[in-house]
This record gives sequence, C-alpha cells and structure tokens, in this order.
Amino acid sequence: MKSHMKKFCFLLVGTCVMSLVAEESALAQATNAEQSTSGQQNEGAAASLMDDIVVTATKKTKAEDLQKVPISASAFGQDQLAALQFKSLESLTYALPNVQMDSVGTQKGIANFTIRGVAVNSSVVSIEPAVGTFIDGVYLGTNYAVNLDMFDVETVEVLRGPQGVLFGRNVTGGAVSVRTRRPDGHTRMTGKLSVESGLRGNGSLVTGAASVEGAIIPDKFFAKITALGSTDSGYFHNKVLNRNDGKTNTYFVRPSFVAHPTDSVDLTLVLEHGETHGDGPVSQNSAYADGFETAANFPGKTSLRYNSLMFETNAAVGDTGKITNILGYRGFKLDTAYGFDGSPTPAYHILYHTKQDQFSNELRYSDRFFDTVDFVTGLYYFTQDIFYINRDDLIYVNKIRDYGGTQKQESYGVFANADVDILEKLRLGFGARYSIDKKRVDVVTGRATPANQLCNFNTLSCQSAFRDHKTFNSFTPRAAISYFPASNSQLYFSYSKGFRAGGYNLRHSTPPALPGPFGDEQADALELGAKASLFNRRLKLNVAAFSTRIKDVQRQALEVTGTGTQLRLLNAGNVRIKGFEGDLRLKVADGTVLTGSLGYTDGKYTKVVADLTGDGIVDAKDLALRLPRLAKWTYGVGIISDFQLADIGNLTFQAQFDHRSSSAFTDSNGAGTDLPAFDNLFVNLSVSPTSMAGLKLSLYGKNLLDDQNTGLTANISAITGSIAKVPTAGRVFGAEASFSF
Repeated sequence: MKSHMKKFCFLLVGTCVMSLVAEESALAQATNAEQSTSGQQNEGAAASLMDDIVVTATKKTKAEDLQKVPISASAFGQDQLAALQFKSLESLTYALPNVQMDSVGTQKGIANFTIRGVAVNSSVVSIEPAVGTFIDGVYLGTNYAVNLDMFDVETVEVLRGPQGVLFGRNVTGGAVSVRTRRPDGHTRMTGKLSVESGLRGNGSLVTGAASVEGAIIPDKFFAKITALGSTDSGYFHNKVLNRNDGKTNTYFVRPSFVAHPTDSVDLTLVLEHGETHGDGPVSQNSAYADGFETAANFPGKTSLRYNSLMFETNAAVGDTGKITNILGYRGFKLDTAYGFDGSPTPAYHILYHTKQDQFSNELRYSDRFFDTVDFVTGLYYFTQDIFYINRDDLIYVNKIRDYGGTQKQESYGVFANADVDILEKLRLGFGARYSIDKKRVDVVTGRATPANQLCNFNTLSCQSAFRDHKTFNSFTPRAAISYFPASNSQLYFSYSKGFRAGGYNLRHSTPPALPGPFGDEQADALELGAKASLFNRRLKLNVAAFSTRIKDVQRQALEVTGTGTQLRLLNAGNVRIKGFEGDLRLKVADGTVLTGSLGYTDGKYTKVVADLTGDGIVDAKDLALRLPRLAKWTYGVGIISDFQLADIGNLTFQAQFDHRSSSAFTDSNGAGTDLPAFDNLFVNLSVSPTSMAGLKLSLYGKNLLDDQNTGLTANISAITGSIAKVPTAGRVFGAEASFSF
C-alpha cells in the first residue's frame, strides 16, 4: 500500500508540474486552441470524450465545468452514454474507478451501489441507501425500482465520497444524479431498436424506444413524450424445466413539459409510469448447476409498477440569482417470488410484497455575489410510507413464516454552501446541513406459529406486534480549498461529512431481539485531488486520494443465544477506508482517444462491538473480517476511433476492458460466499451512413470474455448442502439501429 501511495503522490506532483508547463504553451496558442476546440464539437464519438462536461450537482445558479469542481466525480453526456450502450445505471457498473453499480440480486431492479467500499448489503426496504440516487433532482428513498431500463437520458453524474451538504441524508458513499432530457422547443424525433443474444441457446433481449418532441406554443410551451418497451426471453437455461429462466417484459412512458410563462420563469413537469413483469430472480444451486444453467424447480415471478412526478420551478432574481423549487412524488408496488434454494426439489421459497409512496420538496436560492461568491441555501422536506411483508416457505421443514410491517417517515433539512474566490487562483468552499429524521414503525417478527401469527401473506395484512418511534438528528459540515496554478488545472483538498440515518428492520425474522432502533452511521472523509487539461487539451487527467472513517457502521449481525441464531441490524463498530482513483483521456490523433482508469480501496474495521461471525463472542475474528462489497482494485483501458469513409459515412470503433477484484459478500464473510473477480471486455462498431442523415447502425459485444459475476451468494448447507447464488449473464452480442431527425 505504501508503494502505491508513493506512486500516487508522485503522480499528483507530476500533474501540477505538467499543468504549469502546459499553461505557457496553452497561452501562447490560445487562439488556435479555441478554434481547435470549437472545431472538434460534434465531429464524432471520440471528439466528444474530450469535450468539457458541465454538471448541475453543485446546485449553483449555472451549471459548472466538471474540471472546476473540487470533488472526485465522473460525468457522462448523451454522446458518451450512447457510446457505452447505456441502458440502465447498472450498465456503468464496471466503467468507473472505485464504483460498483450492481443490483442486489434478491429482487429485480433493486440497486446495491458501492462507492469507495461503502455500501448497503441488503434488500430490506427500510434500510437507508449508502449511495443516494437522484432522478431529475428527486431523491429516491429506497434502493427499489432504481436499476431499470433508461432511455433519453441527458447526463449521469457520479460523485464519490460523502455529500452531506447539498444532497443531505444517506450519501455516506456518494451520490448518483441522473437528468432526463427535456424538450427545448425544437421539433425532433429520436429512437432505437436493438437486439441482444448470447448466441448459444440463450434467449434474446429486444428493445424499442422512441421520443417525439416539439413546441406547442413557440418560445413558450414545449412538450415531449418518451416511451420504451423491451422483451427478455431469459438468458439462463433451466435444465430441469427445459426452459430459459429470467424472462421479463418491461415498458415505461415519460411525458414531459417545459413552459416559459415569462422571461424570468421556467416550469418543467416530468411524469413517468413503468412496469416490469416476468420471472423472479435467477437462483443457481452449486450442487445441481453451474455456468449459465439453472436447476430451479420454481422460476418464480416479478411484478413491478411505479409512478413518478417531478415539477421544477426556476425564477430569476436580479441579475444573477435564482430561486428553484423541485417537488417530487414517487410510488411503487413490487411482488416477487422465487425458489431461493435453486434446487430441483422444492426446499425454500421466498415471497415478497413491497409498497412505497414518497413525497419531497426542495426549495433553494442560489446567487453569485460581488463576482466572487457562489452561494446556495435551501430547505428540504421528505416523507414516505412503506409497507412490507415477507413469506418464508420453509418446505424442507414444513413450516411457513409470514412477517413484515409498516414504516412512516418524515425528514427535514436546512442547508447552505458558499464558494469564495479569495484570490485570483485560490477558492475556499464551506457549507453545512442540519437534518431531522422521524420514523414510526409497526413490525411483526418471524418464527410465529399459526396460533399467534400476526401477518398473513395471502391477504397482505399485518397486525402490530412491535411499535416504536424515534427521531434522528445530524449535522454535516463541508470545507474545501482549491488552487488553480493555471487556467487548465486545479489542486484541491476537502473535508466532508455524511450520515446514513438510523432506523428499524422491517424484515426482522428472529425474536427475542428487537427490530430496532439502531443509530446513525456517520462518515468523515478527507480528499486530496488534482485535475488538469494538458498539452493543448489533448490530455485530461484527474486523480484523487481519500481517507474515510465511518463511525457506528450499520451491519447485519448473527447472534447466538439460548433460543438459536438471530439476525439483527445494528451499529457494529467503526471502519477506516482509504485509497485513490484516477482517470485520463488522451487524444493520440485526430479522431482517436485513449481512456484509462485506476482505483484502489483498502478498508478494515478499527473497532467491533457486535458478533459479526456468529460464533457467540466478539473477538479478534470479528475485527479481522473483510468489509462487504469492497473490491480492492478497479481499472480499465479503452480506445475509441472515428473514421471518415468516402461514400459510406462515419465509422466509429470502440474497445474497452475493465477489471474488478473479488470481494466479500456477507458481513460474516461466510465460506463460499465471496463475489468473484470480474473482467469485462466491450467492443462496439458503428456507422452513420452519409446517405441517411441521423441514422446510426451499431454492432457490439459485451462481456466478450464470458466471465460471470453474482449479485448474491449464500451458504445454504443447512438446507441443501451447497451454495446458492444469483448469477449475471455472460457473453452477449447485439445490434442496434438508432435515429434522430
């Protein structure tokens, strides 16, 4: 580790030196550089990678160049997302250093995002996310219905580290912000049709999507409708039932409207309805199947419906100020059933029903004072109602357990942030947020006999067995200093604090332990970074080193008592995580860009107060456990080239290789439950015919090394003497036709 840190520090120093040297060259060639930059716009996919990307995550009056923001972040615009064959947030899971954007595995569409080794290793709906997800500025209160098909997305921004000031609660790991494309008054139609297949008896995935937009009242009122539909006939062959497992049908419809009633006011309304129906999660039992086959007797089912609304108001105040209000609603209902044991003989089936409704409102004011101070302040309100019921059908012991409950929650926040240019090349940033979370629960625990069973999955009803409420308060400050040795480079150092709200466990299966409350998880992070555009903007280099200390980390603990083994959610101790990440883009020739990224994360427990191993005592074994979902190494290299072919059109070739190290999956580091290392190779070849403007044809291959990852692994030796896992798909080939006119 020390050698890696030395190399990294050397790289930081080298970045600064190079930026100073490059600045003199850049100033001497300023006019030529500007002409070259403007001429590169829209030349092709490779040129787009060198474009400056503006981000809205800082919530300032105007969007800000990513290279000027003192934070380790990755951002993608429309062109980059198209080149990556972006279909969902999960499709970026291997593309970013120290970032994993996986699904949890036990239910479809549930995110289990990890940034810098900070994650939530659970699909319990009442457990707060560690990485916050924001769609069009609206925070998603759960990890559910997140990793779904997306189309017509304008930007994706991934911010590493705690973001407790501007994004508030539940961002101890970081934040993922998605902005859908809004109508701009132009008459436009875009769409795509794609087909993917494993070409070895695997099913195919067919997706069609389109959007139509235009001006209803010129310069005043614009409208747009976006729709997507996909049919997945299943990737995994079930050799027992002689069928493919993993079948799903998905669609969504997203109408959006933008109005400019006056020159100083604009209104945006985005509505969305989506559904997914099909099989349950694919479960594979190592005793009966491996690779891309299954032997499950019960493929199960998934039925998801969701609705969302976002209404944004922006009003100009004076010459530089702006008032913004974002009102959001989201609700979903999810029913899932599958054979967890994955075996030919029925042994252990799980059924879930989850319903959530949330409402939020953020009111903020931003302005730039004296041409030196960027200021943002605001108020935030969030409320959600959750109902959850679970059935464990323990066929192997002829027992059924129904349990679950409800949670009502209200959250309030007030925040302020300022970035001050104190000198020509020096900027200070500071801010703070105060948050209040109120939670009230009614919980029914599992292991109830028929005589006293209080939940009934057949009627989707529960009577209260445990009632409680608690208020959680938190204060999260931030401070940063940025030095700009040249106009094209930045050095920064920052401190940030984040928290993950405490709460209760609605999937509490093992009394007499109580389902809560457990306390807040608090993260304090230091970050040192450098960003630079060098050699007349032919090289973009971003690097950062970080150290994060997490207090009262929330974990699942197995406790052995006189009544048996009990699963509890609690504050297990303290954690230290440190590491570095970097990425670069190098223009080696006109139309050819090389990309590279490297991430290293090292984490350990510094204090443990809970029996995480389940052996009945808290000792050195608990302290030595690896942190779940922390992959030490993530790295990738890629190339993208554009060619002009006479009488044919523009041809783009892209190849990308990414690697992720193995990691522990369970908090107890159970035998056989590690997530494997994964190597992903992606190749894409696309052509835009000269004779058909706006059309692009692509052929691509994903996971060409045919590697397999897992969303979940569990040791079920007590049931079938084996390991159960939720596998991911292997090699996939695809073809896509997209158009825009």
